[in-house]
Amino acid sequence: MAKTNSSAVKATKAAPVPVEAPAERSSDVFDDRGRTVPWMARTVHRLYDAKAQKILDREGLPIAYWYYLRVLAERGEVNQLELSKRVGIASTTAVPALDNLEKRGLVKRVRDPNDRRKHFIKLQPEGKRLVDELLPDLTEMISASLDGISQRDMKVFWKVVHQIEANLFQMAQGDTVVD
Repeated sequence: MAKTNSSAVKATKAAPVPVEAPAERSSDVFDDRGRTVPWMARTVHRLYDAKAQKILDREGLPIAYWYYLRVLAERGEVNQLELSKRVGIASTTAVPALDNLEKRGLVKRVRDPNDRRKHFIKLQPEGKRLVDELLPDLTEMISASLDGISQRDMKVFWKVVHQIEANLFQMAQGDTVVD
């Protein structure tokens, strides 16, 4: 059996291998490693979620629940379907999350007086307290992630990301609602 140099093998595995974009790949769509904007957006989102979860762990709050609380803090009382759309979760998936949030006293379901099948979701004082307490730390974490990025570059970033959002909304033809 041939001997292998384990440190050389480890170094080879650890070093990122640049992916050359084939000629048919648009340089506007792929970066120098073959990643797309959605790929990078997902990667950044997952990194933010992981950092945010460490902050939310102080209150035993899963990141998925934070999104509901955040939308309710911004929007006030909304119906369950709209809340689900704004969080980007199927309304059936929202039911167990809202059950848990309600059990914890963070939100309250209120039956729609005009349609008994529908419910409005209302942020309770304890839910507002959590948002008020956690939001500054989450905002600070996000701010720290922008270290080394100039104000000018951030203006360009916002212009670009808002244009991408507008393009995607136009492509969706109004069938998507997000905050």
